Amino acid sequence: MVLVVTLVKGVNDHQLGDIIRFAVDNFDVIRCINVQPVSLCGRLPEEERAKMRITIPDFMRLCEEQTEGKIKTNDFYPVPTVVPIAQAIGAIKHKRYVEFTAHPHCGMATYLFIENEEMIPITHYGNVDRFVKTMEKVYAEAQKEHETRAKMHLVGALRHAKFGLLRKHLLPILRKGSYEALGDLQRKTILLSSMHFMDPYNFDLERVQSCCIHYAVPDGRIIPFCTMNSIHRQEIEKNLGIPLDQWKKSHEKEITVAA
Repeated sequence: MVLVVTLVKGVNDHQLGDIIRFAVDNFDVIRCINVQPVSLCGRLPEEERAKMRITIPDFMRLCEEQTEGKIKTNDFYPVPTVVPIAQAIGAIKHKRYVEFTAHPHCGMATYLFIENEEMIPITHYGNVDRFVKTMEKVYAEAQKEHETRAKMHLVGALRHAKFGLLRKHLLPILRKGSYEALGDLQRKTILLSSMHFMDPYNFDLERVQSCCIHYAVPDGRIIPFCTMNSIHRQEIEKNLGIPLDQWKKSHEKEITVAA
């Protein structure tokens, strides 16, 4: 189960700690909390936008404040932090894995281990920065076809994991490169993440150019998520939309059978 929260300043930003604790209390079924700072659509006066606007840095600060520092702002990392890991394992396994190359401003995340009903960020179990740097070395050596060196760096990456629990679940991911191994880690954690979808008032072209969430439309175009909602949706719905009465008439047989 994934909890998806639209975060709005002055509406529910004071409840973030309670939501996290709810997930911890129900860790047996909850795997992720995905927080989406509100995307403001339509014509809004500046003062109204200011009342509701909330950012990813606000989200991280609120997590620290409302968990009494158990989760800190520096426990979070941008989404593309995981790209070197996918590239390194893929190069060793001669495969291509999904690479989350979204712009760093699009989202932040951390993993929480739950021990004795307490949340412990993944940063307590290992040095994430050094681990990622080592994976970059793995990929670089593999690209040069220095397979032995690449594998040595891969094994060496484990020295940046401090405790047995992380080593236990990290080693199979590095060794097998399978989604099953990654799933074993996911089932031992809660992913706490935030993805801020843009609106017309905070539109950033660099983010659009790095978008990794898209709409496919019937005319063959692949449209970045945030431009779809901010620019294209009205035109596409006008061109492709069908009035309900017309749709019912064209699907009368199917509707009758279903009834």
